Amino acid sequence: MSSATRQEQELQQRLFADKCRRLHSHLLSTKTLLREIGDYNRTKWPVHYPLARIARAHESQANSYSNGSSGLRRSNSMLNASDATLVNSLAPTPVRRAMTAEDMTQLATGSGSSSHTAGADADISSAGRLLDPSDLSVLKLDLRLSYHADSDVMGSLEESSIARLFDERLSQCEVHIDKLIARVADKSSKILVTGDLNAGKSTLVNALIRHDILPFDQQPCTMLFCEVVDASQNDGIEEIHAVPDIHKYNRLDPLTYTVVKMSDLEDVVMENDEQYQQLKIYTKDKRSDQQSLLHNGVVDVALIDSPGLNRDSLKTTQLFARQEEIDVVVFVVNAENHFTLSGQDFLLNAGNEKAHIFIVVNRFDAIRRKDRCERMILDQIRDLSPLTYAERDDLVHFVSAHEQLAAERTGSVSSESFSRMEKCLRSFTLEQRFKSKLAPAQRYAMNVLFDVQYLAAENVASATKRIQEINALLREGMPKYETLLQERKESTRQAEAVLDDSCLEVRRHTTAHLTNTSVHLQDVAEKVMYPGLISLWSYAENVLLTMVRHLEHEVYECDRFTCFTIHQARNQLGKLDDQRKVLDTSLDQQQQQQRDMSVATPISPSSKDEGISLLDGTNAASVTASQLASVGSISNALDTVQLELSDFVDLDLSHNWGTLTSISASASLTLLASKSMAGNVVTLLRLSSTMGTTTARRLMVAAATLIGLGSVFYMVSDMDATVRRKLSSRVSLMLEEEGFVQHHAERLTTETSRAIRPFVWHLQHTFQRMVEAEEHKRADHLRRRHIAQDSQIYFDELRIKAQELANAVRSVGSTESAGSC
Repeated sequence: MSSATRQEQELQQRLFADKCRRLHSHLLSTKTLLREIGDYNRTKWPVHYPLARIARAHESQANSYSNGSSGLRRSNSMLNASDATLVNSLAPTPVRRAMTAEDMTQLATGSGSSSHTAGADADISSAGRLLDPSDLSVLKLDLRLSYHADSDVMGSLEESSIARLFDERLSQCEVHIDKLIARVADKSSKILVTGDLNAGKSTLVNALIRHDILPFDQQPCTMLFCEVVDASQNDGIEEIHAVPDIHKYNRLDPLTYTVVKMSDLEDVVMENDEQYQQLKIYTKDKRSDQQSLLHNGVVDVALIDSPGLNRDSLKTTQLFARQEEIDVVVFVVNAENHFTLSGQDFLLNAGNEKAHIFIVVNRFDAIRRKDRCERMILDQIRDLSPLTYAERDDLVHFVSAHEQLAAERTGSVSSESFSRMEKCLRSFTLEQRFKSKLAPAQRYAMNVLFDVQYLAAENVASATKRIQEINALLREGMPKYETLLQERKESTRQAEAVLDDSCLEVRRHTTAHLTNTSVHLQDVAEKVMYPGLISLWSYAENVLLTMVRHLEHEVYECDRFTCFTIHQARNQLGKLDDQRKVLDTSLDQQQQQQRDMSVATPISPSSKDEGISLLDGTNAASVTASQLASVGSISNALDTVQLELSDFVDLDLSHNWGTLTSISASASLTLLASKSMAGNVVTLLRLSSTMGTTTARRLMVAAATLIGLGSVFYMVSDMDATVRRKLSSRVSLMLEEEGFVQHHAERLTTETSRAIRPFVWHLQHTFQRMVEAEEHKRADHLRRRHIAQDSQIYFDELRIKAQELANAVRSVGSTESAGSC
C-alpha cells in the first residue's frame, strides 16, 4: 500500500472519528431533550397528541388500501390461514415513503420542490397548518387497536392515558438512543443477515466467508442468532461459543459460555430449545485483506445470521429489537416469494433509522422469467425504501448463494453477480462507513427531532386554542359574576331591612299594646262580680288574679303578633331566596334541603297557653297566694304580690269629690227652691236663741255624727270600686317601676331577631358560597390559562431548540465518496 493511500485512509479515519464524536454529543443532547419532554409531560402539561386525527388518517389510508388504490401486493406468504385473518383484521396501513435524509434537510432549510416538503416546512414554521399526523415516524403511538376515530377505544382514551402512552414511547426512544450511542462509540461494524424463512440466509453467510460453517437445509434450520467473526478476535483460535446470556458474555471468562464442537453445531443450531441466546463463531477467512470481509485491515466486522422473520412471534420480536444494535442490514429475499408481509413490516420499522438497506434477492437462478421477477421486486422496494431504490445498482443484487458455494467447492470461477454483490457490500460497510454506520443513527435522531418539532407545534396550537377558550369562558362568565355581586349586595340590603323592620314593628306594637293594657287594668277588674262585704278579701284576690291573667293574655297576644311578624319576614326572605335560586342552579339536593329548612325553634310566650282565661264572678274561686305567685311569671314583681289593708281603704277623696259636690249642690238647690225657705230660716234662728248655747252645740255634734256615719256607710258601699282602683293603681305602679313594658318589648325584639337572623345569615352565606364558587371557577380558569401560557412558551422554545439540534445533527454530513462499486 502506497504512502499516499495510507495517508488518505488516515485522513478518512480522523474525519470519521470526528463525526462519531459530534454525532455522539448530539445523540446525548437528543436524549436529554426527550427526558425533559417526559418530565414536562408527567408534571406540568400532558402533551397533546393528535390521536383522533392520526386515527382518521389511518382509516383513510386503510380505505384506500382496501380499494386497491395504493399499497403492495401480497405474494406467497408463509403465514397460515389464521395468521392471515389476524393480519387482515388489523387492517394494516399501506406502505408510505418514510422521510429521507434529503427530505429532512429540505424540511429544515426550506428548500425542495416537492409539495410534501414545502408543505411540511410551511407547517413547521407557522402555527396555522400543522404537519400531516401521518408524518410522525418515531413518536407515533400504536393505533392498531383503534384505527377508527369514532371507536369506543378512542373515546375512552383520556389525556392522562394518552400522556402515559406517550411517556412510555419516550422511554422506548431513550433506550433506542442509548443503543445508538453505544453503536456509534463501537468501532466495529455489525452486519445483520435477515429475511423470511428459507430465504437462504445461512447459505449467503457461508458464501461470504467461503466456508460451509453454518448448517443449511431446505427446511428452516436456524433457531438462534449466530454471530460469525474473524478468529483474530479470539487470539487466532477457531472456536464456537454458545452464550446463554449475551449481556454477560466475556470470551475471557469460560463461565459465561459453553464451547461447542463443530460436529455438534448443526444440532445446537437446529435444536436450541431456548438454552442459548446466541452463538459466537470464530473462524478464519484465508483470503487477503482486500478480498475478505471479516479481516479487512480496516475495522472488525461481524456477520450475524438470524432466524426467519415469520418463524414465530417471539423470534420476530427479538429480531426487531436486535436490529437497533446493527450497523448494516442485509435483507435476504427469496426470489420465489418476493417480499412477504413480515418482511415489509421489518423494512418499514428499520426505515425509521436506516434509509439504505442492502437487499440480496437469493435463489434467482430458479426463476425462469428473471426480468419480470426483477421488475416486480424493484417495484416493491421503491415503495418500501425509496433511497435504497434510488441506489439500487449498489444496494439491490440478484444472486444465487448456492451456486457460489458450489463454485467454491469445485474451484470454479465465482459468478459475476455474486462477486459484484460482495464488492458492493464491502464498499458499503468499509468505504462508506458514514452511510452504513453513522447515517442510521443520524437519521433516527433527525426523525425524533422532527417529530418533536411537529408535536411542539401541535402543542403550541393546542395551548393557544385552550387560552382562547379560557378567555372566552372568562368573558362569558364576567356578566354573571357581576350580576351575582350586585344581587348579593341588593339581597343583603333587603334582608337586613326586613330584619330591622320586623324588629321595629314588634317593639312598637309590644310597647303600645302593653302600655295600654297596664293603664286600663281597672276596666278588666269590673268583670269580676262583687259578692259583698263579707267576701271582700276573696273578691280582692280574684280581682288581682284577673288582672295578672289579663296581663299574661296580652303578653301572649304580643307573642302571637311576634310569631306572625316572623312568619311574614320569613316569607319575604323566601322570595329573596327564590330570586337567588334563579342564579344558582348547581346546588345539590342536600344543599337545597338545608336552604329551605326553617328554624325549628318556635317562639313561646312567657306564660303557659293552657288555662289562660279571663275569670268572671260566676266561676271565680278563691286563689291562694302561692297559686297566684306561680302564675305571675311574666313579671318578677307579680311573683311576690300580696293583698294589703291599704287596698281596701281609699282616703284620697279626689276619686269621690265629684259625687260629694253634686250632693251638696242638690241639697242647696232644694233648700233654695222651697217656698217656706224664709220661714225655715227664721224658725231656726228663733230656736237657737231659745235653746241656748249648750243645746245648740249638742245639736251640731249630733248632726256631725250623722254626717260621719253617712260617710262611712258610703265608703263601705263603694268598697268594690275602691279595691279595683287601689289594686289597679298598685299593679300599674309596680309594672312601671319594674320596666314591664320595656322588658317584654326588648325580649320579643331579641327573639324576633334571633328567629329571623338565621334566615338572613343563610341567605348571605349562600350568596357568599355562590360568589366563592364563581371566584374559584374564575381562579381555576386563570390557573389553567397560566399553565397554558407557560406551555405555549415552553413548546415554542422546544420547537426552536429541536430545530437547532436537528440542524446540528444534519451538519454531521458525509464527505466520503458514494461512487459505484
